[in-house]
Amino acid sequence: MRKRFLAELERLVGNPQSYRYLLAVSGGADSTVTAFLFHQTGLSFAMAHCNFHLRGDDSNRDMELVCALAEKLHTQLFVKEFDTLGLQKDSGQSIEMVARKLRYDWFEDIGADYDFIVTAHNANDTAETMLLNLCRGTGLKGMVSIPERNGKILRPMLVFSAQEIRHFAHENHLFFAVDSTNSDVSIPRNRIRNEVLPALEHLNPSLIDTFNRNRAIFQKQYLFYQKHIEQCKKEAVFCRNNEVAIKKAFFAENPDKSVILYEILADYGFPFFVTEKLLEDMPTGRYFLSHTHVLVVDRDLYIIQPLEEKKLPEMHFSNIDDLKQHFSVEKLQWTPKTSFPKDNHVLFIPVEKLHFPLTLRTWRDGDAFRPLGAPGRQKLSDYFTDHKIDRFAKQRIPLLCHGDDILWIVGHRSNEDYKIDSKTTDYYKITDYGTL
Repeated sequence: MRKRFLAELERLVGNPQSYRYLLAVSGGADSTVTAFLFHQTGLSFAMAHCNFHLRGDDSNRDMELVCALAEKLHTQLFVKEFDTLGLQKDSGQSIEMVARKLRYDWFEDIGADYDFIVTAHNANDTAETMLLNLCRGTGLKGMVSIPERNGKILRPMLVFSAQEIRHFAHENHLFFAVDSTNSDVSIPRNRIRNEVLPALEHLNPSLIDTFNRNRAIFQKQYLFYQKHIEQCKKEAVFCRNNEVAIKKAFFAENPDKSVILYEILADYGFPFFVTEKLLEDMPTGRYFLSHTHVLVVDRDLYIIQPLEEKKLPEMHFSNIDDLKQHFSVEKLQWTPKTSFPKDNHVLFIPVEKLHFPLTLRTWRDGDAFRPLGAPGRQKLSDYFTDHKIDRFAKQRIPLLCHGDDILWIVGHRSNEDYKIDSKTTDYYKITDYGTL
């Protein structure tokens, strides 16, 4: 294993002995073996450990194991303790995302004096990530999975399976921590690790090796694909002031227009759904939101601007025709057989309950409504907190209102007081054009 490890490092960086490495060490088998291999090969390295205090005594036990390992290997150790739950509370992000950002921000800070920051991801991690990304629909980029080198981040253990690493640890009498939460299959990655991959290995006993080979192939294919996409971007996109402009004419007769436009928009956080809507020839003035940018449809261009630089305009609708300038509006007849699919981008409302004028605006302090299906009213601020919508995102979510009444949190939830019931005869189906 030592020879394969050194060969992999040589492939990735050329001459491993020429560099200084900072190793991210959690105390688990993967990072413990990584540190031991760096020690065995005589490379210059230090270790860094994050204690997120998410698992009580287990978190402190892991920290003690890493301290003991650093002493055994006679290497420098950096330790950082975080109040992760406290930092996550008002962030609107998952605890995993908060911990990941804290970890990499700290590594970048203390890693300034090192040539590479090394993480201990293994081949099983690659397989799990590929399957997760496949389920999430991330396209070819997701199949590239975990890159073996990304700037200063280096992952030389991707060539080894989890089984190989643990076998090496036992052979060399290395003590390592076992995360008890790894058995919790309510966590998607754990379910893939503990249930999906073992089932697939019945079909292919060499599944991890197969995934590893596929990752290498996908990386080459993706690089080839990206060269073409970058050339298209040069032809279709230009910058002016603080905005990005995309030429509509470039896509008119291009047979690959959906793929190219998606790749351009993905850089700004827009999903494929927006690409599909744009290619339906949206009228001038329509806009779409990602978490970071707003895209406005102009006559000859799609214009993208940072949300920090452009606040959502308040819009007013005096009648149905005004409303149709921003939404798709259909008047339909209700029957006992009518079904209403669950789609937060669609508002179903009885004709007699849609009163003008209407306003499309963002959240204000004191706003409240009765969520569809809920027994009582709720402050909008509490609704956003319950649904993990951060303080920045909630300022960008449009509300369709009549006076102080919120009919619809566009893209999220409608109001129980305005729902269709057995007394309804005619109703409107109002569809949002991709506003998030």
